[in-house]
Amino acid sequence: MKFYDEEHEKAYAEILGRMRYNDCYHRSVAYLFALDMVVREHVDDVFDFDESLIRREGINKGWQTGTSYKTTRLAFNLWNGCHYDIEGENDDLSTCGWYTPEQIFVVTGFAPYYWEAVKIRFDINEE
Repeated sequence: MKFYDEEHEKAYAEILGRMRYNDCYHRSVAYLFALDMVVREHVDDVFDFDESLIRREGINKGWQTGTSYKTTRLAFNLWNGCHYDIEGENDDLSTCGWYTPEQIFVVTGFAPYYWEAVKIRFDINEE
């Protein structure tokens, strides 16, 4: 597994250690939540560790940045195919396009690590 830096690796172990399961779903989102420092600091806003569920409302928190949005959206998509943001109580399907690889992988130094998360989720081993 390729890590961005030592903090990423350390945070990954900590976040995964808080999760109830150690399967490909949990490993991939733990990897992404640990990658982005902003998401890492607010991980409880985007993941319910007691219920083992993503917190979709976390995408609309005021702390989100351009890059953390991308990281969170990819994590949500890898978790359960989530491909739109929520606004209040109504699903806002107008944001579906923000979940495409083109929108997530563009203009970020995290692209190689985003790909690593995809490989974790789908158990892709590259030689």
